[in-house]
Amino acid sequence: MQKNIWFTSDLHFGHESILYFRPKRRELAGITLEELKADKKAAIKVHDQWLEDLWNSKVKRNDMVYIIGDLSMLKKHDTELLLGRLPGKKFLITGNHDKSCKGLERFFQWTGDLKEVTFDQGQFPFIRENEQFVVEMCHYPLLTWKNRPIGTCMVHGHTHGAVDGINENSMELRIDVGMDGRFAQYDLVDIETLYRHFETVREKTGSKSFRDHAEWLMARDGFRM
Repeated sequence: MQKNIWFTSDLHFGHESILYFRPKRRELAGITLEELKADKKAAIKVHDQWLEDLWNSKVKRNDMVYIIGDLSMLKKHDTELLLGRLPGKKFLITGNHDKSCKGLERFFQWTGDLKEVTFDQGQFPFIRENEQFVVEMCHYPLLTWKNRPIGTCMVHGHTHGAVDGINENSMELRIDVGMDGRFAQYDLVDIETLYRHFETVREKTGSKSFRDHAEWLMARDGFRM
């Protein structure tokens, strides 16, 4: 069976305050504002179980999951227990709220601040023939990145949807896959959905490849970066 690849960011396990900032999470987890105010610790447990159930409903044991930062604000021991329950081969692109993951590197295939991965039609039939789908991952949205001029796509988190409009209006090959953003809509993003999104962006300019789209962007802006 073909393994799947997933992308996600900003899950914020154990982060009580996010239930105030992101009311949609309360709604999806079935938590009322009154319940949150009455018992924050009980509310975040319900939230975390909702997130864990969501993960387990999508990710199979041999799937690969790229976690683009801010996985857990639980205590280290609780994060360790959580990681043991989450299936999939996990890669952590570290964010600003991943202190509890330090020392738990054995639960990940890889950890670091920046990661570039290449996919092609041999792995996934939906990718165009003779094309490489290259993804650069960083927790923080980058204005430019190493291989932007040749059509590498930038995938980030951190902003909780705050730069969705900027990403869309800029026509850049850049997207926020964080849980609270417009693209993910409180779900994990699979690789085909991610690829189709970037395909749609480039088709708006009539570009036949990601590299052609990058050339279009640089011609529009009048400089290369």
